[in-house]
Amino acid sequence: MRLIWRLTRLLTVGLILGIGLYFGSPYLLTAVGRYLVTEYPLARADLVLVLSGQTLLRVPEGARIYHEGYAPKILLTREPLPRGTEDLLRLGIRFPDSQETALTILEALRVPRSAILTLQERTNSTRAEMQAVAGFLKAQPVRTMIIVTSKSHTTRAHKIFSRGLGPGIRLIMRPVPSDPFDPSRWWHDQQDAKDVLHEYQALLDFWRRRLWDAMVGWFAASSSAVVVGLDHGGFLPGSQVEEASRILAGEFSAALTGGNGKIGKGTGAKYCGGTAARVRRL
Repeated sequence: MRLIWRLTRLLTVGLILGIGLYFGSPYLLTAVGRYLVTEYPLARADLVLVLSGQTLLRVPEGARIYHEGYAPKILLTREPLPRGTEDLLRLGIRFPDSQETALTILEALRVPRSAILTLQERTNSTRAEMQAVAGFLKAQPVRTMIIVTSKSHTTRAHKIFSRGLGPGIRLIMRPVPSDPFDPSRWWHDQQDAKDVLHEYQALLDFWRRRLWDAMVGWFAASSSAVVVGLDHGGFLPGSQVEEASRILAGEFSAALTGGNGKIGKGTGAKYCGGTAARVRRL
């Protein structure tokens, strides 16, 4: 009798959950899609950054923002060459890459060449783009920047650029209005569904990196406290406290990854032993 009662409860709970998912799934799926879209009202900025990819969608929006007077300059990043390009070049066949295509579009849309800035470094990810842009901005008096990209890419791009560039640069995310991505119906379109899966996979990698950085930072702070304690005990000269902290933090990362970015069995003991020897030599 008790078993029948338990099965009845399980079936009831399963039925309720099934009904809830059936009627609530459109709202949940819409929330999943909308999370990927980040947009701020346009405002005056020092620069418009058009990220690589979907050139025919993104570049015209950058030109429109320029002509409406929101920014005096447009910055173009540069993506890797498609596979097979080098083979064609060896045969004497050349065609413009995405940045050259972007320049052609901007000039056709009457954006003066003097208002277009380009990065020559080829980047194969949003994080690499951020690093290239960060290096470029070191010599530029930019305080506000508009970032133009596809709708489903705006949230991840905002997270990566805001974390990489820091609070000193205000970012205005601008998803391309003509982008056909629909966050309220993405599961009905094959390309939209691929974009959503790709973005969440990339977001997981972003969150993984943040967690790793937090762990290393926590250990660095803890190791600094330990080394300072040793210093107060007279074991280390004061000038070597910072160096010992750096060694401990670096070896903590190596201990978990085996020195090659992969977590391996037994690596912790090997690297921690090396750490102890290096600290003793200070």
